[in-house]
Amino acid sequence: MSEASQLLQNLEAQIEARVQAIRADRDWWPCRRGCDACCRHLAHPPELSAAEWVRVDTAVASLPAPIQAVVEQKIEALLRQSIEQTLSAAVVCPYLDEQAGACRIYDSRPIACRTYGFFVARDHDQYCKQIESEVNDRGDDTIVWGNAEAIRQDSVRLSGQPIAFETHYRDRIKL
Repeated sequence: MSEASQLLQNLEAQIEARVQAIRADRDWWPCRRGCDACCRHLAHPPELSAAEWVRVDTAVASLPAPIQAVVEQKIEALLRQSIEQTLSAAVVCPYLDEQAGACRIYDSRPIACRTYGFFVARDHDQYCKQIESEVNDRGDDTIVWGNAEAIRQDSVRLSGQPIAFETHYRDRIKL
């Protein structure tokens, strides 16, 4: 395992500890299989570190051929929309199984996916409004949110600047 991959894995272990701490007493927490609102409403196509792109590409390559073909078609369609500047306001993640409401590469999902719903960056409007509503309705003021901006900075420090979806896939997809 490369050093970047090991550092990424260590960061993900820290993230998972925070996620589990939040979930421990909250069986109502919506982030689970079937809750795919964030996957259906991305602000833009994924931007990942080089180490994350390697992991995502490996996960996609290990999918059964028919599913891999579907994912590659979605990647190509999203890439085309991005290049042609015809993206909708809510970008659907190309790795999402829309029927099942689940990530096809869940174990290899990016840090941004692991933190969303558990870590917040309110000054950048990067938090789940559904969770905010649930928390407010329940009067749960004991949650210790993770700091999304600190995680982003750690990720950049450990594995480099994010690489845009378009940059990563441009040469791989025939347009």
